[in-house]
Amino acid sequence: MQVDGVVNLLNFWIEVILPTKNKNKLTESKTQVVLLGTGTPIMAPGRFQSATAIIVNGQPYIIDCGSGILERLSQAREKGLDALANKNLTKLFLTHFHPDHTVALPGFLIAPWNMGRKNPLEIFGPKGTEKMINGILEVYKMGINEHLHDGPKPLKPIETAITEIDEGIIYRDENVTVEAITVEHGSFEAYAYKFTTPHKTIVISGDTCPVPRLYELAKNCDILVHEVFCESAMPELSQQYQDYFRKVHTGSIELGKIAQKIQPKLLVLTHQIAYHKTANDIINEVRENYDGPLAYGNDLDVFE
Repeated sequence: MQVDGVVNLLNFWIEVILPTKNKNKLTESKTQVVLLGTGTPIMAPGRFQSATAIIVNGQPYIIDCGSGILERLSQAREKGLDALANKNLTKLFLTHFHPDHTVALPGFLIAPWNMGRKNPLEIFGPKGTEKMINGILEVYKMGINEHLHDGPKPLKPIETAITEIDEGIIYRDENVTVEAITVEHGSFEAYAYKFTTPHKTIVISGDTCPVPRLYELAKNCDILVHEVFCESAMPELSQQYQDYFRKVHTGSIELGKIAQKIQPKLLVLTHQIAYHKTANDIINEVRENYDGPLAYGNDLDVFE
């Protein structure tokens, strides 16, 4: 009887308890924001260029593709972010075409494909995205063909599904609804993105000067990831530079005023243009008008 009791208990554990534990693990539901690159064209030490991942229920959505994205993805996986496996890198959203947001596109197209991505890479971006992607694939055609036809493993051709976007809802699946918001960044067609998940609302500003429509849609969001430049650094630059930054980017004091009005549950600073100033200088300037939760973003920071 004792043996039978042990056997029955063991069977109960194997058939009931373990499946329930595994099911709970598999169905764990959450949203994470991972900063893959917080830098600028200045190339500050320790910062790669613009790239962000939003992970929802294990599916990553990548925003922008600046230099170093492959290295940061590898490092994020090493930290335990298994959702960023190469096979899962199937959805990419571009804010605009400045090189510090797009220069790693060749690697992002090719390396994950060569290392396990089997589904088409869905790419959303401004008008001209299809021309850019097709041009990259043509430039790297010889290398791609070597992998495809003469490499050690079977591969399907690289597949892409490109959508050139306008303002409004541009994508929806069981995890997210993505809304594109027109912003102002020089002569570029440029967008911010609002991701609405079952758990959070996340707004990614991209590069922009202050735009009222963006902040209407960001009001009371859970996480606002916003670019910023240090306003106290401006007087030491030429007038041409000062005029440019104020036309196409958002100053720290101004961002503080905006954040105080829209009250995000967390403001994350990224793409920080500081020149000779420090993180504390930017933080203090934002804090002149904003008293809410604030994070000075660094590469590989994770927010939940």
